[in-house]
Amino acid sequence: MKAISSEIQLENFTILQSHYNYIPSKRKIKNPQDLFKDLDIDIDFTHQVNEDHSIRVFTKIAVNHGENPKAGYQLFIEGVAVFSFLETENLSEKEQNNLKFYSTVNILIGYLRNSLASLTTASPLGQYLLPPININDLFRKKSAQTNTENK
Repeated sequence: MKAISSEIQLENFTILQSHYNYIPSKRKIKNPQDLFKDLDIDIDFTHQVNEDHSIRVFTKIAVNHGENPKAGYQLFIEGVAVFSFLETENLSEKEQNNLKFYSTVNILIGYLRNSLASLTTASPLGQYLLPPININDLFRKKSAQTNTENK
């Protein structure tokens, strides 16, 4: 099937910072990927709609950054992407908002996922692949956090 371009376009993607730390295990590791399954993942994001209608999205991903990090990797990455719309005349407001908010974060998480994989490619435990993220749950939590902060 021939793909058509989306109404939303990625104009720019930049990694603002990334950090990697290897935390050795005190026990023998048979399968390094087993260490990755239980690592806490924290994702935060914010949108900025500019006067020219471009959308700037900032996203941070922290892996294993609790008070007592587990053996494996401790990772942090922060990126920003700028998006623009080609045409919005044929889109409902709901479709525009879906692209502006959900799609932009989802796209940026994909780019940051790839960056984390690249960052850990030559690392002691091998490449870390950020697991699929429930984006609906992420937005529910962000909304609840925003509502709490506004009270």
